Amino acid sequence: MRAECVLTFNIAFGLAVGELILGLGVIDRFFSPLIPRLERLGIHGKIAAAMVLALGAPRSGAALISRAYSEGELTGDQATFGTLSLAFPGYLRRWVGTAAMAAAVAGVSGFIFALVMLLRSACRFTWAVVLLASRAKARSGVFAELESTHVGVRERTVRVLVQLKRSLPWAWAFFALTYVIVPFVDGAFSKYASRGGMLWFLPAEGWAVAVSSLAHVTAGLSSAAAALSAGKLRVTQTVLALLVGNMAGSVTRTMRQNVGYWVGVFPRELVKNLLRWHLATTIILEIMSVFIAWCAAVVN
Repeated sequence: MRAECVLTFNIAFGLAVGELILGLGVIDRFFSPLIPRLERLGIHGKIAAAMVLALGAPRSGAALISRAYSEGELTGDQATFGTLSLAFPGYLRRWVGTAAMAAAVAGVSGFIFALVMLLRSACRFTWAVVLLASRAKARSGVFAELESTHVGVRERTVRVLVQLKRSLPWAWAFFALTYVIVPFVDGAFSKYASRGGMLWFLPAEGWAVAVSSLAHVTAGLSSAAAALSAGKLRVTQTVLALLVGNMAGSVTRTMRQNVGYWVGVFPRELVKNLLRWHLATTIILEIMSVFIAWCAAVVN
């Protein structure tokens, strides 16, 4: 129930902030000098502003992109890749606390794990920006600017209320569904790992750490600390186990943390494309990081 309340607040707050920023013309006032340079890179001024906003409120940045898209200022490609690029500024703001917590619980292994997560997020950000730039070049250098529709305060307020009424039931249902299926996913993963068929890839203690990570990253770090202190795992094996657990939970984590919110702020026709690109870029980078960690564990 608490998580559902947080989701509801985030959706309502994000939509309200996005409307407020657009209505006050803050973006046009502060970012207009940068727009020509950004457009040459394929980045719209609204997306750049959302990136800055994401440093403090990532979901408000997504809401800002959603409103700009609905008003015809952003294309579907811009909204998709612009939203993907918001993850890194938001994670960058939280990383110091995350890294400190990981290092305090699991020592060097925890810090390396947090560092890998940061680097992976940075790679995904770069990937999204490159996709924006490549799509811009395909459209003769810059994205086509669509006609903007200007609306008043009353119209914006009514639009927020209508969108909340339409989207919140979907977001609540999707969010609750993940909490129903996550225990079954955790159980299936634990059962498979306990069979011992993947011991060549990771020791049994490592699979225990990976399974713990499915519940929460803190649980995985605590399990990793116990395995390290008992001498059951080396540092490289511990990092590998944490990354495997993080990868195994990527789909349910996306459903729980992202889809429920996206359904609340983006039109349905955009959510499918956004989800496809999000999962593709995330899973590819996760597989690469796990493979590199496995090679390091084999060597050491």
